[in-house]
Amino acid sequence: MLSRPLAPHLWRVYLWRMFNRLPKLVRFLALHMFWGFTFGSVFVFGVIWFDVLGVGAMLAKDTTGIATFLLFFQSMLTFGGVAMGVAVMNLREDE
Repeated sequence: MLSRPLAPHLWRVYLWRMFNRLPKLVRFLALHMFWGFTFGSVFVFGVIWFDVLGVGAMLAKDTTGIATFLLFFQSMLTFGGVAMGVAVMNLREDE
């Protein structure tokens, strides 16, 4: 654990070193989960921006933001799980 606060520019180095200490398989899955989250977010932004089937208009009427949160959260989980699944299924066996 850190004994003193880090300078703002050192956080990136610290997090990179912590990430590299993780086991190889955990890093592999985390990286693919990150890309799945990214693609899920881009997908939902596109659906809202282009107002596909009136989803953007419906979400604009929601004052609490719960519907938008749930749409983002579920899409990110789905795309992240798919990205991890595809990555694992495409692994080759060592011969």
